[in-house]
Amino acid sequence: MIPQGAHWLRVNRFFGDAMMAYAAVEPLRRAGYPLVVWGPERAVDLFEGSAGVVGVVAEPSRKYGIRDAARMLRQHRPASLLGFPKSARPHAAALLAGVPLRLGCGDGGAFLLQTHSVAFYKRDDPFVTRYASVVAAAFPALGSLGFTPFRPREAAFTAQQAQTAEAGFQGAYVVFAPGANSWSKRLSVPLFAALGRRLAAQSVGVIILGAGAEDQRLAGELQAELPAALNLVDRCSLSLSAAWVCGARALVGMDSGLGHIAAGAGIPTLAVFGPTRPRHSGPWGPRVRVVRREDLSCLECMGGACPVPGHPCMNALEEAVLWRELTQLMEAP
Repeated sequence: MIPQGAHWLRVNRFFGDAMMAYAAVEPLRRAGYPLVVWGPERAVDLFEGSAGVVGVVAEPSRKYGIRDAARMLRQHRPASLLGFPKSARPHAAALLAGVPLRLGCGDGGAFLLQTHSVAFYKRDDPFVTRYASVVAAAFPALGSLGFTPFRPREAAFTAQQAQTAEAGFQGAYVVFAPGANSWSKRLSVPLFAALGRRLAAQSVGVIILGAGAEDQRLAGELQAELPAALNLVDRCSLSLSAAWVCGARALVGMDSGLGHIAAGAGIPTLAVFGPTRPRHSGPWGPRVRVVRREDLSCLECMGGACPVPGHPCMNALEEAVLWRELTQLMEAP
């Protein structure tokens, strides 16, 4: 049952972006404002039943009609729409529905549909703080952005315990998230494997998480190097993946969604960056450490393909450096 008068957070299919938007509305959650998450079915599963979320509205497909969305919003009468994905459609629907507060990214003329907006592409700070600046403008009495750790619904932890028992898995573990939406952002399998062998020497297991054919391929290569690793790629919903992440000693990933979940949960997060900009899209949380090859002139190329032989920003990092950063993260109070 979706309550009337709630604050609606519009998320897109990229759940890393969804986590950054969720982080930006922390002042609303901290103040106890009822939050509804609206977006693609897979993404909203992550938030259903989590703290502060009173309901989700799932869309089975990527396309929806503005008039249909307006009718839905008119039915539930939200107090506000917070739509930070760079799309004007949810704000057009909210305007037609008479939603009084419409917060978002105002680039490309979208500000005409919004009551509060940020010129997203003119800023050079983290995405989370760009979004949070709009929240602060609309809700000045709520105070500044803080950090409240994300936790999925309790049913996800129950499912994780059942999956643990079924697999016969025991002990401490670190999550490896080898996938990303572009191959240029992925850390090499040999470097993941080297970290896994060092963890095994300290009696720490490895859980491999992800989804999709490419993640399956990477996980298969990784498990060939680490036979004791538990491969859960395509065996978990996002909420179940989040439950595994919340129980981990740490997560090793890149500029990808699972890294954002770990950071948002307050889990030690080692994020390896190369072609993208950590000052913009780095995972948001108090226990995040970004590692990259600072000696490369090609850093932050933002390219989906790499013309440099060997793709050094993601393949030529020193194993010892990654291990040092990971152990320091895990040992920090």
